[in-house]
Amino acid sequence: MSERADVQEGAGGEPVAADERVDVPVPDETGPDETGPDETGPEETDPAGAAAAPSRRRWGRRVLLSLVVVLVVVVLAGVWLAWRGTQVAAALADAETHLGTVRDAVSAGDVAAVGGVLPGLQDAADRASRATGDPVWRLAEHAPWLGAQVSAVSAATDAVDALAHDALPPLVDVAGDFSTAALTPQEGRVDVARLDAMAPAVAQAYAAVDAGVSRLEAVDADALVPALADRLVPAREQLVELRDRLEAADTALAIVPPLLGVDGPRSYLVLVLNPAELRSAGGIVGSVLEVRADAGAITVGAQHPARTMGRPDEPVVPLDPAERALLGDVPARYMQAVTATPDFARTAAFASALWTRETGRTVDGVLTVDPVVLARLLDVIGPTTTPDGTTLTSDDAVETLLSAAYARYPHAADSDAFFAQVAQSVVAATFAGGYSGSALVDAVGDVVGEGRVSVWTSDDAVRERLREVGLVHDFLADDATADVTAGVFLNDTTVSKMDYYLDTALTVDDATCTADGASTWLHLTLTSTAPADAATTLPEYVTGGGDNGTPAGSFTTQVLLYSPRGGALGEIRVARDGGEPQSVGPGLQEHAGRQAGALTVRLAPGETATLDVQVTAGAGADEVRVERTPTLQHGRTGPVAVCGAAAP
Repeated sequence: MSERADVQEGAGGEPVAADERVDVPVPDETGPDETGPDETGPEETDPAGAAAAPSRRRWGRRVLLSLVVVLVVVVLAGVWLAWRGTQVAAALADAETHLGTVRDAVSAGDVAAVGGVLPGLQDAADRASRATGDPVWRLAEHAPWLGAQVSAVSAATDAVDALAHDALPPLVDVAGDFSTAALTPQEGRVDVARLDAMAPAVAQAYAAVDAGVSRLEAVDADALVPALADRLVPAREQLVELRDRLEAADTALAIVPPLLGVDGPRSYLVLVLNPAELRSAGGIVGSVLEVRADAGAITVGAQHPARTMGRPDEPVVPLDPAERALLGDVPARYMQAVTATPDFARTAAFASALWTRETGRTVDGVLTVDPVVLARLLDVIGPTTTPDGTTLTSDDAVETLLSAAYARYPHAADSDAFFAQVAQSVVAATFAGGYSGSALVDAVGDVVGEGRVSVWTSDDAVRERLREVGLVHDFLADDATADVTAGVFLNDTTVSKMDYYLDTALTVDDATCTADGASTWLHLTLTSTAPADAATTLPEYVTGGGDNGTPAGSFTTQVLLYSPRGGALGEIRVARDGGEPQSVGPGLQEHAGRQAGALTVRLAPGETATLDVQVTAGAGADEVRVERTPTLQHGRTGPVAVCGAAAP
């Protein structure tokens, strides 16, 4: 039976219309007798529960719907990012191919070749930028884990875009002028006007690439998935190499034109050093050349053996008390000894004042070269023949100049004349040109990296740029590294040429670092490799003949020690031929904010001495660096002691 009728009968049996019908309750079929007396009352209900149930169902439906929407958005975003990622990968792969060509062209100084690949590189950069520039991609950069991957790709894209649109177009505009050949003298002249004109374009290119490299270097490659890291790291390395080349070009263009007289005539002293008789800067001054430059035209002027120049009774430059205590007044009186100080600014002051006293002429700068530098130049310009018929090559130059020449010319005047001829021949051939410009740049870079060339100029702006590339060795200056850099310098006191037979080794222990600074032990080993019969088989000019208190065949070396600025020298010990170290106590001086001391070591043929010194850098230092005298075996930069480890 249904619970209600669709059509009901009214009174008298007449039907009632549907819209007038009345619902009539129909009794339950079980009947009233089946219900107990306690169950006949009204059913109990929970009004609050009855209202909350639909609300909970509606809230659950909303949450589920929101989750579905989020899932759909995530899926769509993932698909979008994957599509964009495919576009970026293809674009960056194309850019990487072009980047290799650009790097090689700039390295070779053939910027004209960049013009051929620039349109393709710009197209690849534009495609990559469009793919990484939409809001979904940029939003993904902030997501956990994924953000690191996406941000790395964005950094690479931005670097390529800066290269393609900011760095290379200015270079292409001056491509006809940009080459390493432009830095090379041709028939005694460098086209400094041409160099000066290209400088702004190179500076802009360097700045743009440097900014891109900085962003890439901020990316933690270890946090990237291997596939991405494997693409990012090589691209970053290519950009770093390109950046370094552009930096070198930018520095050269800021230095060379003013040095070579683009703004007016300049004159320089070239000090040719002889490391067979050591001085702190690398060797005694053997000869002095005057070089003039005017609008790029280079001429070699007067030349003097340093030994024959005047020796005033009084210093030509005032000396401070520490200089006098450590070195005496000889560096400011003898041209041969101006390199005894470890500070090249002082060397330049002494040398230029002595030159003015000798000739009445002033100079705008001073620079040094040594036989190792001359040998590297010969590797570029080719063998040279001196007036006496001697042919020098890069392979035999050092041995000829520092040993064989003394057997051929045992008298000082004759050997001085020979050295002067060699120096003038090599310098003149270098200025004449006719060789590979890139080879010259590489050779100069090598000797500069070893600290074998020192330059001082009266032009403050140029001097600061020279400092940036390691050509200004003013050890006592108040620079950024002075607080952590100690010094170990060597001066021959035998008045001989026996240091050709001196081997040196310098090592450091691990640094101990506290809040008060860093401390380490330096170990300097000096070994004489002179033949046992040196006293009788070597010329007197080489051995010194015993005239200065050192027996012929032996040599005496002053070891000049400096702490970092604000630091200190501790215990100093000397051991001979492997014996027990003995403490020594040289008097210490305060010199330009550093502690300094000097002691002498005498070696007979075959003997060895090891000097140990404790060095402490000032508060806040976490390393100790060492600058040393450049010798035939080693450059100027010594080992570095860092907290927990010693760097070679």
